[in-house]
Amino acid sequence: MSWPVAPARLTWHSALMSKVLIAYATNEGQTARIAGALAKQFEANGHLASVLDLGDTATPPDLTAYDGIVVAASVHAGKHQESAQRFVSDHRNALDASTTAFLSVSLSAVAKEAEGQARADEQIRLFLEATRWQPDFVEALGGAFRYSGFSRPWRAIIRLSQRLFRRQLEQQGWPDMTLDQEFTDWDALRRFGERFCAKLQPADSVLSRQ
Repeated sequence: MSWPVAPARLTWHSALMSKVLIAYATNEGQTARIAGALAKQFEANGHLASVLDLGDTATPPDLTAYDGIVVAASVHAGKHQESAQRFVSDHRNALDASTTAFLSVSLSAVAKEAEGQARADEQIRLFLEATRWQPDFVEALGGAFRYSGFSRPWRAIIRLSQRLFRRQLEQQGWPDMTLDQEFTDWDALRRFGERFCAKLQPADSVLSRQ
């Protein structure tokens, strides 16, 4: 499914280095890991990258100081975090004046069946409609399942679900829900980072890309 993107904007750069902000919302830490990896990639490409935890109550920095802004949020109970939605809604003007991207992190993004993929698309659509945001890039990435992080009663429920719905879970690519599993495609994240950097860099840039 293709997403509407904002119209192209012309930006004058006085230097090759661009300032990029990665604002993320995370529940179990996987989206924070993704934000950190992306920041390292941007810095390796000669840009100045900062990360912002949207779960922090501190006042966010002046967004107009950034050439690029990436918002990353994960899906829990079918929805992205309210902190990410509020951040986008509150700062739409600054986002519209910058090169932007939305990273949606979920388990639906790596589902093998069409229904799961459609669910991931729907989760993204609802976020963008609620915020009335048209980022330049939209990327769906797999998250992680942390069985060890659940309480004992929840682990019992998960084991029961594993027995009752084993066949369906295997079809969705979940062979064993009683293990900690990571589904993030780090190569896909790197390719996204390259596309984002290419849009940030001036035409006469001689910076090498990873």
